[in-house]
Amino acid sequence: MEIILKNVGYRYKNKKLLDRINFKIESNHITGITGEYKTLLCELIDALKFPSTGSITVGNLEINSENLCQVRKEVALVTQNPKEQFFTDSLKEEMEFLISRLNYHPKNLSKKISQAFTMVGLEESYFQKPISTLSTGEIKLVQIVLSLIYNPSIIILDEPFVELDYQKQKKLTHFIKVLQEKYHKTILISSNHINLLYELVDDIIILKKGHLLAFGNVLEIYQDIPFLIENELEIPDLVRFTMLARKKKIKLSFHRDIRDLIKDVYKHVS
Repeated sequence: MEIILKNVGYRYKNKKLLDRINFKIESNHITGITGEYKTLLCELIDALKFPSTGSITVGNLEINSENLCQVRKEVALVTQNPKEQFFTDSLKEEMEFLISRLNYHPKNLSKKISQAFTMVGLEESYFQKPISTLSTGEIKLVQIVLSLIYNPSIIILDEPFVELDYQKQKKLTHFIKVLQEKYHKTILISSNHINLLYELVDDIIILKKGHLLAFGNVLEIYQDIPFLIENELEIPDLVRFTMLARKKKIKLSFHRDIRDLIKDVYKHVS
């Protein structure tokens, strides 16, 4: 499902936080969002907040106060802080609240719950566990389970990699790719973890001082070294390594997978 922002601006207490934001996110793409006010942008697309100016359209729905229920069935926001998302310590009660809030009455609900747990690699026994007993990584997956119950077309993950170790980060990135490739979801990832975004996303949105600094193919943007330096943007480690190698006259190609980079290095030094 596509997402279109036209001249979106947002003010808070007469302070302009976002101004004239325009872009179109293609259906079934993974798009990264980084920079200032990235969480605010996610909340606008999820209709938790409304823009002061401009319009946001998800699919055929232009977000407004009258179609919130329809929008929320299409867009799921997984927040960075679970305390902001969970109202109880019971996953069962959370699920019942979510379904009632969206006026959602699915057939075979137990089957949908089972499928959601299977998709994220958790056993259904987690359904009975108090949320407070789960690890950070498990809570992240449980948040996604809740978002998958009503089968939204768009999933927004706000800082999903925070507090996850390397193995859990890799497991989550794999699952995000499964959501895209097998279940055809449109996915937005708000994060300042540039290395993971560079490896994972198709497109990148870069915000700076309330404006859209860049939007486009992640490889084209993060391999444009003069642009990154001029705008004082972080350079992904894989790109930086290739830059240093080229300065030493080693003609490496740019890669977004470290295994491909290692193969390229071996080819040039062997």
